[in-house]
Amino acid sequence: MTMRKAILLGTVGAFLALTSVAVAQTPVQKLIKAGRMSFRLQDSPYYIRIGAACDIPAAGGGIGDQAPICVTLSDLNNDGVALDFEITIQQMVNTIQSNATVQFYGTPVGNNQVRWQGARTFDPPECAFIGGSVQQWFQLLQVFGDFTMEISEGACSPDPFSCTSCGADLTLTPVGNDPNNQDVNFLGFEGFIRLAGTDCNTGSPLRACARTWAINAIAYSSSLPSQGDVNGDCTIDDADLLAVLFNFGGSGDGDVNSDGVVDDADLLTVLFNFGSSC
Repeated sequence: MTMRKAILLGTVGAFLALTSVAVAQTPVQKLIKAGRMSFRLQDSPYYIRIGAACDIPAAGGGIGDQAPICVTLSDLNNDGVALDFEITIQQMVNTIQSNATVQFYGTPVGNNQVRWQGARTFDPPECAFIGGSVQQWFQLLQVFGDFTMEISEGACSPDPFSCTSCGADLTLTPVGNDPNNQDVNFLGFEGFIRLAGTDCNTGSPLRACARTWAINAIAYSSSLPSQGDVNGDCTIDDADLLAVLFNFGGSGDGDVNSDGVVDDADLLTVLFNFGSSC
């Protein structure tokens, strides 16, 4: 009887230990597992300055709400963290008409924040047209940005930007915004405006710098993949359970917690969330 109790207690202890492993995914890990988010840069302050030192005010105000975009997260800089994404300049700021791309590399900050940093220098300069109230051709020399967002978890609801088909229960918002600090949560552009030009090869070149800061961004994603939705059908069911069982001991499909192996922790995650949907 004593031996049976010992075995039972050992089994219960192992089960509880695996349970802890199965549910201990942080918001950052859930975002990585989702591999996708919808993103929108909303109305934020901006300035345009001109002159050799870009110290002469030329324009300013609010950039207005930009069009939402669907962002795929991957490991673009091979640092082992799949939080990077690539977007075009026009996706960043709709009035700057250019399909040139910029990569932003994500770094976890604790368990529930991500800092994205990106920069690109153009040689030769990238030709773009700035619409809106500016209406000028622009030789773009450099693009750069740095912003940190916090991930909060909530009830599942439809993705407002229709990027995550399974709904969204992760919301990302900026951290540390300060309208008086232009070096926190910003996007910047430097180059030459072609005054009175009809393209980037005509008109008079005028040094110009533009920046938006204290960016009012919002993003959405889903934690369902990290809860055991292996096949992406928005429900954790028999198909997900079978995927884990068939790949047990291997890697890839069924590795719910992304630790490199399909094991007990993944199996328990699927079982504990069985029947969930979003």
